[in-house]
Amino acid sequence: MPRAERNRNLFASAIAGSTSSGSTTSRRTRLGTNPSELYLVEEERATTTTRTETNSINRLIRKFELFEKKMDLLLNDNADIKKRLKNIELLTEINNDPDFSKDVINRVVKNIFKANIFPSTKDLVDETKHVIRKNFSDISESMDSRHHSNLFKRIKAKLLEKLRGMRGGIASRVKSAIFEIFGESQFPRIDFQSSPAEINSWKLDQRVRHAYRKLFDVFSEDRIYVQVILERVWKSKKRISNMHIAWGVTIVQLFLNPDVKGIMISENLLKKQIKINFRKLQQKRPLRLEEGELDAEETSEEESEEEEEEEKSPKRRRTLRGHVPSPGRAPSTGCVSPPLTSSSRLLPESFDTEGEGRQRAQEVLQRSPEGR
Repeated sequence: MPRAERNRNLFASAIAGSTSSGSTTSRRTRLGTNPSELYLVEEERATTTTRTETNSINRLIRKFELFEKKMDLLLNDNADIKKRLKNIELLTEINNDPDFSKDVINRVVKNIFKANIFPSTKDLVDETKHVIRKNFSDISESMDSRHHSNLFKRIKAKLLEKLRGMRGGIASRVKSAIFEIFGESQFPRIDFQSSPAEINSWKLDQRVRHAYRKLFDVFSEDRIYVQVILERVWKSKKRISNMHIAWGVTIVQLFLNPDVKGIMISENLLKKQIKINFRKLQQKRPLRLEEGELDAEETSEEESEEEEEEEKSPKRRRTLRGHVPSPGRAPSTGCVSPPLTSSSRLLPESFDTEGEGRQRAQEVLQRSPEGR
């Protein structure tokens, strides 16, 4: 039989064997009697080897994929560890760097004092977070609520001390301006270390009484005494907010008023009168003390707490515009409190000390019941 024909028969037999539905045993029987048995056995071995190699490759691929996933996890863990170490370094720097705390304190006090004379703890906490977020973004990203809380606890005492110092500095400047405006040579001096009897005697002096009565009289041209005093205190500023006007006028009134015992003004009385004067400014009423005004009962602690809770409610905040806030606080106009330095937290109707602002200031300060 020619070789070509024999090969065709072998291929035909191979195809017949691969498509046969017979068992392995029958195939082996045929292979045993077929001259091409050796060729078919080798072919089957090759197929088995290929299948085994394919399975091995697939297993290796799966193992490599698992290895890649583990490497990704390790890399992520490594990045997280580096981030945590960086956070620890930054927070350690915060804790051990007095310049950082000092910088934060100065910025917070400067910002908040523009609108809040007696800020609440919440005001200070919010402004501290705002200062860090705005000026120290890298540190802010590493801080959570616990870090902010710990930082505020550490700087709170110094914040309050600096605020007291600023309030005391303004009060001293107001009192110095009073002596300058009314004439140091004619106006009786008083020592703050004087006895209560000496202080009461000073407040009953006719020259002091006369100065008190002249506070809302014309000093020169279009300016009145109390306005000149405030301009002397804030001489570096062209604009003075209504809250600072109310504060300055309150200090002058209580310092010279013969009905107020002593010259060291209590914080409660100061807050109460600031609130009254601020309300008068908003309502365009005269700032002269009204009869019985100082005799009004102090707001109880329960009423103060209720007022604070009321101010926190969204409905209250939406309607707060035009309403007098708690003493020393600037009004808020939105449901979410913006930074204290934004325009919405600054008091409205500020007046400048030049031009039209000066004229408006005189009109506001000089109004009296007799002139209405």
